[in-house]
Amino acid sequence: METKPTAPFIERLNEFLSRLTPGTAAKLAAGLEREKMRGGTGLPYDLILSSIRPLLGKREGQRPGAPSVLRQFCMPFEDLLTDDRSPSPHMPHIRRSSIMPVWAWLETELLPDTLPDIARRLEEKTGGADGIAQKGSLTVLHASSSSAILSAFDESRKDGALRRKMERQLGGENVVEDARTIGRTLAVAPYLLAVRDALPRHIVDFDEGMVATVAELYDEARATSLDSAIYVPLIAVARMHEPWQILRLARKLAGFSNEDAVNRSGLAGLGEIFLGELEEIAEKVQPRRAVPLDLDDLLSKITQFAELSQNFIREIDVRRCSDWGNRILAARARLSTALTEAMAKFELELARALPLHQVGSYGRNGPRRPDISTAPNFERNEKMLACLRFLRGVASAAESIGAQSHCRTVGQQIEAYLSSYEDGLIEDLRRAKGPQLANAQAYLEMVIACRETLGDAGIAATLRRRGQVAVAQAS
Repeated sequence: METKPTAPFIERLNEFLSRLTPGTAAKLAAGLEREKMRGGTGLPYDLILSSIRPLLGKREGQRPGAPSVLRQFCMPFEDLLTDDRSPSPHMPHIRRSSIMPVWAWLETELLPDTLPDIARRLEEKTGGADGIAQKGSLTVLHASSSSAILSAFDESRKDGALRRKMERQLGGENVVEDARTIGRTLAVAPYLLAVRDALPRHIVDFDEGMVATVAELYDEARATSLDSAIYVPLIAVARMHEPWQILRLARKLAGFSNEDAVNRSGLAGLGEIFLGELEEIAEKVQPRRAVPLDLDDLLSKITQFAELSQNFIREIDVRRCSDWGNRILAARARLSTALTEAMAKFELELARALPLHQVGSYGRNGPRRPDISTAPNFERNEKMLACLRFLRGVASAAESIGAQSHCRTVGQQIEAYLSSYEDGLIEDLRRAKGPQLANAQAYLEMVIACRETLGDAGIAATLRRRGQVAVAQAS
C-alpha cells in the first residue's frame, strides 16, 4: 500500500524529477510500472508518474517497458493531452490533471465491480506473447469505460442533482468537460489507435497518402459513432506542424472544396476550429482602455491571422455571402480597424523622435528644418523604431486583412518625412559646431537606423557616406 506523502516531500520530489531528461524519465516510468505490476508497495507510484508525464510527452519514439493499465487507457487520446489548465477552447484538449479524477470516478462510481476485473485481465495479457488477447482486453476496457461515462452524462442531462453530484465527484466543471471528451474518444478507440500507429509523431506535410489513411479510418469510425468520429482527424491535427493542412482531408471527403460540401461530410467541426481561432485573434487585438499597445504583439497576431486565413481559403472555397465567409470578413474588418488605429500615431511618433522647427519669419507655413538644438530622446527613438518595424513587418499581411491601401499611404507619408529630414540634416552637418554638431550626428545615426529598420540598407549606406562628407566639409 502506498504511503501518503507529505507536502514538503512532494515539493522536493517534483523539484528533483523536473531535472530529469525525457529519456531518463521514460526509463524511470518503465521501472515503476514493472514494479507496480509485480505488486510492489511503499512507493508513491501514481504521484511520481504524474510528475514525469510532461517529460514523457516530449520524448520521441515508444516508451520502454510494458505499459500500465492506466497508460493503455489513455493511449487513444494521448495526443490530445495538455498540461495547460486553460487550453484553447477551439481545439479539443484533455487536461492531464483530469486523468486521475476520471479514472477514480470509473473505479469507485461507474464500474466498481467490473473495472478491477478488466484491469486485472489486461495486466495479465500485457507484455505477453498473445497480442490478440491483449488487444481484446484493451478493447473491452475502452468500450466499457466509454459506455459508462457517456451513460452517466445522458442521465445527468435529465437530472440536475445527478449533474451536481458528478461535478462534486470529479472536482469541477473542467474535469467534467474532460470526462465527456474522454468518453467520446474511447467510443472510437480502435480507430484512434490506428491513426496513432499510421501517422508520424510530427507531421510537416500532410500528404495524399496520410490523407487517404485518415479518410478511410474516419469513414469507419462514422459507422461506429457519428458523434465521436471527428476525433480521428483531430488526432492528426494534434501532430501537425501546420494544423490547417487537415482541411485537405475535409476537401477529399467532401468531394468538393466548398463550405456546404464540407458541412455535409460531417467535418464542419474542423472548419469551426480555425474560424474560432480567427475570431479569437480579432477579439484579442481590440484596443483596451488603460492598456498600452504592444506593436510587436499586434504584428504577431496579424501575421498569424493572415497565414491562417490564406491557408483556410486556399483549401476551402468559402463564398463571401456564406456563414463562414461572413465570419471571416467580420474578423478581418475588426483586425483592419485595430491596425488603422495603431498606425494613426506613426507619423506623430516620427515627428517626436526626429523633431523639426520653423525657420525664418514666414509664419506657420514657413520652411522647417531638423531641430538639433537638443540631444535626441532615445525613449522616443525606440517608439519610432517599433512603429517602423511594424510597418515593414505588416506589409506582407496587409492584403489579407484589407489594409494594404492604408499601409501604403502611411508608408508614403513616412518616406516623405524621412527624405525631407535627411536633406535638412545633411545641411546642418555642414554648418553646425560644438554641441549642435554632436546632436546632428546623433540624429543622423537615428535616421540611418530608421532606414535599416525599413529594409532600406542601400539608402542607409548612402546616407552615412553623405553625413561623413558633410562633416568633413564643415571641418
